[in-house]
Amino acid sequence: MAVLVQYRMATTAQMHRLIALEVRVEQTRRRLAKLRQEGIIDRITLPQTGRTRVWYPTRHGAQLAGGWPEMRGRQPPRGAVNRTAVRLKVEHELTVTRPRWHS
Repeated sequence: MAVLVQYRMATTAQMHRLIALEVRVEQTRRRLAKLRQEGIIDRITLPQTGRTRVWYPTRHGAQLAGGWPEMRGRQPPRGAVNRTAVRLKVEHELTVTRPRWHS
């Protein structure tokens, strides 16, 4: 969750590489789905890239993460307003974030 709040959004593959490379990607998908069921994160599916899913924190999730010790001293987290807002920002956000994942 803290990763999504810091980066604003990430694909399933990016999340897997960052938080759970030692397990199968299916386990990462299940973890993300559980957080989605709890209303902490949500996702959109990018039509131009097949079934690539992009995950982002909801307002509720960003508020929760804002109280965590590891988030102190950082800019207050913002959750997504709605899926349309995410779709409008996704290309830019993933372009800006992508180099960070490969370092």
